[in-house]
Amino acid sequence: MTEEADQVAVIIPNYNKEKTLRACLESVYAQTHAPAEVLVVDDASTDGCREIARDFPCQLIALPGNRGPAAARNTGVTHSTAPLLFFVDSDTALAPDAVANAITVLRTEPDCGMVQGIYELEPLFNDGPVEAYKVAFEHFWRSRTVTSGDAATLFSCSLVPRTVWAETGGMDEELRNGEDVEFGTRMPERYRLIATDTVRTRHDDDHRLLPLLLEQFVRSATAPMVMLKTHRRQQAGATGVRVEMMSLARLNYLDRTAWVSFILMTLSLLALPLVFVAPWLLLVVIVLLQAAFVVASQDFFRFLLRRKGIRFAAFAAAMHVISHVVMTIGAGVGTLRALSTAVRRAG
Repeated sequence: MTEEADQVAVIIPNYNKEKTLRACLESVYAQTHAPAEVLVVDDASTDGCREIARDFPCQLIALPGNRGPAAARNTGVTHSTAPLLFFVDSDTALAPDAVANAITVLRTEPDCGMVQGIYELEPLFNDGPVEAYKVAFEHFWRSRTVTSGDAATLFSCSLVPRTVWAETGGMDEELRNGEDVEFGTRMPERYRLIATDTVRTRHDDDHRLLPLLLEQFVRSATAPMVMLKTHRRQQAGATGVRVEMMSLARLNYLDRTAWVSFILMTLSLLALPLVFVAPWLLLVVIVLLQAAFVVASQDFFRFLLRRKGIRFAAFAAAMHVISHVVMTIGAGVGTLRALSTAVRRAG
């Protein structure tokens, strides 16, 4: 491959990440494979992000109104010219060899259409146990996708050739959550999505419990609508490299832990009418279901025991249960919304 073919445009969508943007840009400019272009697409931030971006020789694209990460990424692609697109979230900081390793995977793996990395075990800035739990779980889950091959499409540190991006049609700007996963459902089937632990980044997640749970609720509530949209595309004959990840056919691809989580979520939703009959019984049912969820997640807790000790593993187990309950409620709300939309359009 020629040197020109390996030129990379690093695209950084940003919204109010004053705390982490400087570390993110410093990591980009410290890459062993220097990017040809660096674009920060600021999505109408109200903090000091734009001033931070101006301290670096990057192109700052200041959007006049907040349009969401999908629109920010699409805008960055439109304003860039390099043949390779490397997407970086502004609350992350890349390992120095992340871009170089991603290009190596792209060039050596047949039919590769996208390379995505994983989070490091430790946060970018460690602000407490809530954040440490979330980042540890993301690290563990993404590390598993490296070996399982079941990675959903995620754009926190990912490389996509411009040609693949163009064929896929960019991101759906109607989506404010799940836009990265939905992108993978439209990527032509002849391409492969490869997750690799040679491309790493450190993530700064929210360290406050309520905002973290709200984010998980919103993402879970959005997923059924994305699945409905993907199902309609399937009915119309459309295909994609990761269409099974967000379609009704996904049940065929769940691993053991995901199957248990899905079943327990379903049982929890079915048990909700008990609140009108015997609230205490609903509480007992939910406690038993969440205990089963903890047992099903034992691989994660064994990992934490080895790496972080019993106290943190116990804290993570409690956080895992709380998160699962919130995601169950979110999935229920999202399912009702998707069903309502489907019925309305059918009528």
